[in-house]
Amino acid sequence: MSARKKSNTSKKNKIVDQAPLENIEVKLKPVLGVQPRAYVPLLWGLIIAGAVFLLLVLPGLRQNGTNITFRSLPPDASVIVDGIRLGATGETVFVAKGTRDLTIQRVGFIPLEIEIEVGGRVFASRLFPRKDQLAFSLQPDPDFDHMAYGTSEFAAWTATGPERSRYAIPPVLTITARDILNAGYNSEDDMVSAVLPLAIDERHLADIMRAQYLLETSGAAPGVRSLIEFIDYLAVESTNSKQKPQAILKLLSEERLAKIGVEIGSFEETDDLAKLVNEAGNVYSSARASSSFPTRFVGNMLFVSIPQITLPIGDLEVVAGGYFPRSGALPVLAAVGPYSISTLEISNDDFASFVLENPDWSVENRDRLVGENLVDDDYLSSWSISGPSPGSGRDPVSSVSWFAAAAFTEWFSSRYLTGTKTVARLPLEDEWEIAARLNGAVENTAELPAGLKSADSADTGILGIRGMAGNVREWCLNPYRVNENLFRPADGRPSYQQNNDSLAVPEHPVRGGAHIDGNLPFPAAVRGGLQPVITSPVIGFRLVIAPVQ
Repeated sequence: MSARKKSNTSKKNKIVDQAPLENIEVKLKPVLGVQPRAYVPLLWGLIIAGAVFLLLVLPGLRQNGTNITFRSLPPDASVIVDGIRLGATGETVFVAKGTRDLTIQRVGFIPLEIEIEVGGRVFASRLFPRKDQLAFSLQPDPDFDHMAYGTSEFAAWTATGPERSRYAIPPVLTITARDILNAGYNSEDDMVSAVLPLAIDERHLADIMRAQYLLETSGAAPGVRSLIEFIDYLAVESTNSKQKPQAILKLLSEERLAKIGVEIGSFEETDDLAKLVNEAGNVYSSARASSSFPTRFVGNMLFVSIPQITLPIGDLEVVAGGYFPRSGALPVLAAVGPYSISTLEISNDDFASFVLENPDWSVENRDRLVGENLVDDDYLSSWSISGPSPGSGRDPVSSVSWFAAAAFTEWFSSRYLTGTKTVARLPLEDEWEIAARLNGAVENTAELPAGLKSADSADTGILGIRGMAGNVREWCLNPYRVNENLFRPADGRPSYQQNNDSLAVPEHPVRGGAHIDGNLPFPAAVRGGLQPVITSPVIGFRLVIAPVQ
């Protein structure tokens, strides 16, 4: 009997378990006495209201303002709102609602400062943002030299080396040319000649070409007439300077040239260059044998005279060995002289005499000199207020900027050379290297004793000039352009910029090895450039005396 009841109960449970879902009813219970038919619609209303608030209202409360597209002539001016740079003209930026101080600013143009009222929108601002456009025309700054600024910026970017995948080099000169046209700026300066020796690859050349095209055609759109005018300009340039086209080809990649069927060959395959480097040793030996190099004292400094002469410079030994020259050291002929060069580097005692009569350059005034952008914070870092440290008086002075070295030369001229029709100055690179090679600089700094030597006991040579191979590196006078030799006239005449040229680049050369260089091959040929405010414990200088130009 009990077994039969159990079987009936089991069947009933199976029937319940298998009931269809649509027959199952869910009943909500009252909440605090409120029936479901009252609170369910309220709950849905709150959910919908919350969604509307989050999607359509909250964004407008958090960012209540206008997306403004700024435009200007010239373009790419900075957009500054309430003292904060938000972007550049040509871009759309969000500006918060209210009264705002707006500044449109671009280098070389007078900043535009105005007050603007910016509206806003709260509801549905994410879906339908408030938009506006503002356009401005900036007036050129009459005292600003656009071409000089562009050349300086181009020099700074080329100093970073070839373009790499992690950053792009901006078309500095193209932008400069556009600004020149917008400003109505006129200049007789030859931009191409100024910047070509700075270029190190085809991207730099492309920037130069675009900029010159804009300037030659006054910004005209490419057309038959503008192209003919530009081709005519290139033809004239090629006629006036026949080495320019050949030099430009050397800056292009061999792979790209090969695609158009142009082969330039390697350095060791060039007959003229091979002759120059292979005969360099004999040429210098002959120059020493056929010339005289008298010495004379000026003040308490001994100078050796170098006659007017034309000799090869650059990485002669490196190329003779079958290798490409180091950066900027292409072998070329250089014509110099006559001039006299100090046999010793300027010592701490020498510089102390200058400071004594020119206290503006004392350690005590370092902060003022830094503020005037004449030195950096390490100027005369080994000195105290009273002068060089005890026992270092005959060591070469170091941690001096190019400006400080140039000031010393002016003081020396006024003290010892007034009325002589000569002037003391820093050496030109050609003068420095020819003196070092005539002197017979060592082939590797590894041949020199380690450590800094006094100016009187540094490495010497045939002419008795000391310290040119590896004591301290030395400032030179001319502006530094890495490919100066590549665009030099074939007869060896110097192509250096004058320091007072409006397009002169700011960097200046440092030449020779230093006592920290344990293995530097052929230090007489090594070139490098630094900003003139830089100081270093391994950079000093020496003097040259030359006729007043």
